[in-house]
Amino acid sequence: MSSPVTVTFLGGLGEVGRNCTAIESDGKVLVIDFGLMFPDESMPGVDVILPDDRYLRERADSIEALIVTHGHEDHVGGVSHFLKEFEAPLYGSALTMGIASHKVGEAGLGSRTSINVVADGERRRIGPFDVEFLPITHSVPQSMCVVVHSKQGVLVHTGDFKLDFTPVDDRLTDLGRLGELSRDAGIRLLMADSTNADAPGFSASETTVGETLRRLFPELRGRRIIASCFASHLHRVQQIVDVAIDEGRVIFPLGRSMVNNIRIARDLGVLDLPERHVRSIEEVNDHDPAKVCVLCTGSQGEQFAALSLMAKGDHRDISIGDNDTVIMSSHPIPGNEHPVFVVMNALVRRGAEVIHSGQDHVHTTGHAKRDELRILQSIAKPEYFCPIEGEYRMLRRHADLAVDLGLADDHALVAVDGNQIVLTDHDVSLAKGVPHEYRYVHGNGENLDPAVLGERLNLADGGVVVVSITVDMDARDIVAGPRIASRGWATDAELDELVPALEKELARSIGGALTDKSVDIDGLEQIARRATGRFVSNRTRRRPPILAVVQSTV
Repeated sequence: MSSPVTVTFLGGLGEVGRNCTAIESDGKVLVIDFGLMFPDESMPGVDVILPDDRYLRERADSIEALIVTHGHEDHVGGVSHFLKEFEAPLYGSALTMGIASHKVGEAGLGSRTSINVVADGERRRIGPFDVEFLPITHSVPQSMCVVVHSKQGVLVHTGDFKLDFTPVDDRLTDLGRLGELSRDAGIRLLMADSTNADAPGFSASETTVGETLRRLFPELRGRRIIASCFASHLHRVQQIVDVAIDEGRVIFPLGRSMVNNIRIARDLGVLDLPERHVRSIEEVNDHDPAKVCVLCTGSQGEQFAALSLMAKGDHRDISIGDNDTVIMSSHPIPGNEHPVFVVMNALVRRGAEVIHSGQDHVHTTGHAKRDELRILQSIAKPEYFCPIEGEYRMLRRHADLAVDLGLADDHALVAVDGNQIVLTDHDVSLAKGVPHEYRYVHGNGENLDPAVLGERLNLADGGVVVVSITVDMDARDIVAGPRIASRGWATDAELDELVPALEKELARSIGGALTDKSVDIDGLEQIARRATGRFVSNRTRRRPPILAVVQSTV
């Protein structure tokens, strides 16, 4: 009898982002991806959100490696945070490891890991794990499909993927090898990207965006072009620079991640961009605008990204005007539409022409649509299937697709964060109970307690009211105050009426309480908070946080 194998999902199932999967066998753990997710408007002060790593911390000495499937932030972005907690080698393609290595170096964590580059089709022994790395197409070059040959059969983790049959780099998904695995050993468990499980048909090839760019650029002669896309989307970057150079334009990379990723990709030979065609952004105003192509970050409306700064008029090197065309070569991440539209509107107000994916084919998805998912299922023919990487509705739709194609209903396992799949000689089952809360990070990289985030939301919702009173506990009398200070609770005109009335109410409540000689300072503060809360609620129907400070002269 073989020992069981467990697959634990620590992020990415039920949301888009912070992808992390842990495979455990014979007491050893193999981690696939440690990504981040960006906060929404309900998370003030949060910089990024990471997978809940408590399960891993309990097994810190047993972690054999972290495999990164590809170079997108929702898969590689948390690597430095991972290495602060765990010492483990990193594995991935040359480009992915280049991106990861840069993050590790910036964080000063090189001594806690080793960088291991794997080639397409390579098979490595990592501790007790027999791991095969297959090429798979996505919107970032050199993405990998991870195949784990375990004591409980073959486990396939696709990472993010699409089936692009005419990719920019001619690197195709190795469907042939997946077919061999299906026919020979059989695939016990398939875990596949579900991001576009709702979308019918096939995704358009990345090369079709290049065709659009080749049509657009000549139409924009005489205008300065600013093209925005994900910094890791180097197939898109390659197509933009190819067309721009053919049109006689100079390339100006802009944005920290764009500059870094272009440098890494050029050094690795992944991006063909001769030095003579590139200039520093500080020189952009020394060139004829008609000969300029700025390649920048900010396609998702990120607050401090280059495009957002331009839209607000805050960028030190570029001022947007009516001779600019901005190509937003992306599509808003689900839930992130509002900040993207804010940036678009601000650019147009400054006179720029904005071309986006709603107008023209300047973007295509990097994730497989339903017909591509059908192809994968028909080739892999897994015994069990678990949809991964997506919101719950996406996971459910992907599972339903597998069942429609003939998989037994109880062999389609819809897991969410915190779930485990347990593989034994007899069956494959779904279990629950692993910690899976959001891990909020802010400021200098410290974790943010969810209770603190809750306090911030309360402050944002109702402001704050602060009460201060000084009492003489021997004389049982108020000697100073009550004083009221507030922020975000009421307007100045409202406060002119509310503050005197609240002071009077507090003086009555505290004065009355002081006649009871058993009441101490803590009791007085509690009475002050309650009295203030009743007043604020009754008079304004608002519930701001209330701070009460009672001091004694003795």
